[in-house]
Parts: sequence; C-alpha cells; structure tokens
Amino acid sequence: MADIAMLSDAPVNWRGDLLQFRRYVDPLVSVITNPHTETPFTIGIYGAWGSGKSTLLQMIDERLLDRHGDRFVRVHFNPWVHRREAEMLLPLLNALHDELAKDPRQRFTDTVKRLGAIMLNLAADELLKKLKLESMSVERIGRLAQQYAELRGQVDSQAGRLRGLLQEEADRLAGQGRTIVFFIDDLDRCEPDQIIDLLESIKLFLDLRNVFVVMALAKEVVDRGVSVKYQSFGFPPGQHAAIGDEYLDKMIQLPLHLYPLGPAEVRRFIAESRPGELAKAHVATLERIVVPNPRKIKRVLNLLQVTEAIIEASPALAALHTDLVVRLVVLRVQSPELFAEAARRPDLLVALELVHQGKLVPGSPQGFQARFKSQAEQLQELVQTSRDRHRFLADLFAGSAFEASADDLPLYLTMIGG
Repeated sequence: MADIAMLSDAPVNWRGDLLQFRRYVDPLVSVITNPHTETPFTIGIYGAWGSGKSTLLQMIDERLLDRHGDRFVRVHFNPWVHRREAEMLLPLLNALHDELAKDPRQRFTDTVKRLGAIMLNLAADELLKKLKLESMSVERIGRLAQQYAELRGQVDSQAGRLRGLLQEEADRLAGQGRTIVFFIDDLDRCEPDQIIDLLESIKLFLDLRNVFVVMALAKEVVDRGVSVKYQSFGFPPGQHAAIGDEYLDKMIQLPLHLYPLGPAEVRRFIAESRPGELAKAHVATLERIVVPNPRKIKRVLNLLQVTEAIIEASPALAALHTDLVVRLVVLRVQSPELFAEAARRPDLLVALELVHQGKLVPGSPQGFQARFKSQAEQLQELVQTSRDRHRFLADLFAGSAFEASADDLPLYLTMIGG
C-alpha cells in the first residue's frame, strides 16, 4: 500500500497557493502601504466557510513582514479562541499589548505599560462583577463595597476615555514610523450575538487614525448575528441580508468578495493536491460534482485516499464500482445528513437517481408507490427536501448507476461510514 498523505485545513503559504491568492495579496498590501490611504481603514474579506479566507490573511501578513516589516505592528486576533469570555475587548487589547511587548529592541515600552494599565483596570472590573459574597461577614462586605465603588469610578473613567487613550497610543506609534494592522479571523465561528458585539467593539474602539483592520467573515453569518442581536426591533422577514449589508457598510471601507472557483480551477486544485489514484481516475466526475470550496475538496480527497486503501486491502470489495464510490464519498462530505438518511434507507439513492435522470416524476405518488412500495411516502418527501436544499445533487446523480447496484448499496454505504 502506498503512503497516504493527508491535506490539512491550516492556512497555506506562498508555495501552497493553489487558489492563486496572489491576485488579491498585492492590491491589498498596496492599499495598506500607500501613504495616501486615509485611516481609519477596514478591509472586509468575504467568503464562505472553507473558501480560503484564513490563507489570504496569512499571505497578506507575510507580504507585509517580508517587504515592510519595520513599518507595521501586525496584531493577530482570533475571537473564537476567546468565545467563552463575556467581553472580547480585553483579549483584543491583550493581543496588541503582547505584540508590542515582543519587540526585541524594546521600542514600545511606554505604550506597553500604558496598555497594561488600561487592561488591568478593565480586568479588575470583570473580576469585581463576578465576586461571590455569600460567606463573607458584614464588615468584609462593607469594605469590598467601598473598594468596589472607588475602583468602579476609576474603571468607568478609564473605559470612557479608552478610545482617546488608544488613539494617543496609535499616534505615538505613528510618530515612530509604525502603523497598527489588526488581522481578525474566525469571527464567523463565534455565536451570532458575539459576532455583533465584537464588530461593535471594533467600530467603537479601533476606528482610529493610523490603524488598519483586516477581517475575514462570512456575510450570511453576520446577517444571522444581526437578526439575533436585534430581533426585538421587529425587522420584516427576509430583510436580514439587507440590514446586514447596511450594518457592514458603516464599518468596512473595502469589501472584497473572494471569487468562487470555476471548473478549471477545481480541476487544477485537485491535480495539484497530490490526489490518490482513485481521485485521478475520476477527476472529470469530481470536477462536476464537488462544490467549489477548498475545504470541502480537501475532505473529499482525504476520504477518497483512505477509502482507496481500504478497498485495496479488502478482496471482498474488489468488485465495487469506483465511480459509485467517488460519488458517495462526495455525498458523505457535502451532505452528511442526506448520506445518513441513505445509510438508513439505501433505496433513497435509487430514488434520487431516478428523479434526477428524469425516470421518475418527483410529484407523482403513484410512480413512487409502484417502485418503492411501503417506503414510497418517506422517500418522496426526502427526495423533495434534498432537491430544494442541495443543488449539487443534479450533477452527482447525472450518469450514475446506483439502481444497477441496488443490492450492494448497503456495502458501499457501510464502507464509507454509513
């Protein structure tokens, strides 16, 4: 058996740029480095889950470091790592503090100290909010209440002045020839209300001179966050996308939507991703049926390589049709819930094939009843639901031969994970 090399979800560097992200990087770096670009300035990189947003952020960061290393303080913040914290502002400031503190020449010592003081007061406020006083004496409670009131006044004053304080520090850094660039990734993995809270903190506290913000986000997730955060406002149904557009327009000066992959790019991506023999043999089919999403394609190729090794090591599986294996692996990755339904009812694959090949009318109860007997009603409902939800199914079942292998479908499904 040949060695199996898996594809990772980790962002790739320039050598692994299979998606030609170079076409985005240089224009965006030019925007950031051009002295005539006015700040504050926020760049929004929009793309679906798995479309390569993290890779693009990393490549922009690498280019800034390689060609303009002394001009920028590059701060990376992943809100998903801090998703369990009540307030995102403190870890966001901490990311800036830590980046400045790492400077080997200690050029930003004063700024680090001032940021540390701000963070200390904000952290003290969060701790005081969580104090439990059940087992304390009356005197102890009284002393704590007085201390809380005194510190609360300091914290309120500090928080109220926070934007001004941050602006002072950004200006000081600019006086030393350094501009702050925040890279914010994985925002769309947070809870909807957290997404909006962080976006509002960014707008309130980081909308500053000499500061760039580059954030990656999925637009539909922001739309959902707006609908959750402001549901009490009674927005009309179906208006969340438009409201999300308006919301983001107020804070993002440059919205960049990643181009979807075309068939030729999908083919090249597969060919250059070290696919196994099974994928190579069916690349034309894969080109048609995989969704143009790099993360999904990687999962399909990984599962195909493992499945190929299982077939090679199992003489009883030698007679399986590899075309069906490829189609089922794609179904397993791109629609796990539909694959699970097929594992429970293998005839669902036959029903989908007959409908998509025009051999069975989806709205014909009589046709389903004649072909599937007692399963007819359930299969008809599943077929209708899946056709509305998954557009890739038309290509997946075009030219397939699941009906011809109906008796062996449980074996196929079990092998792939049903």
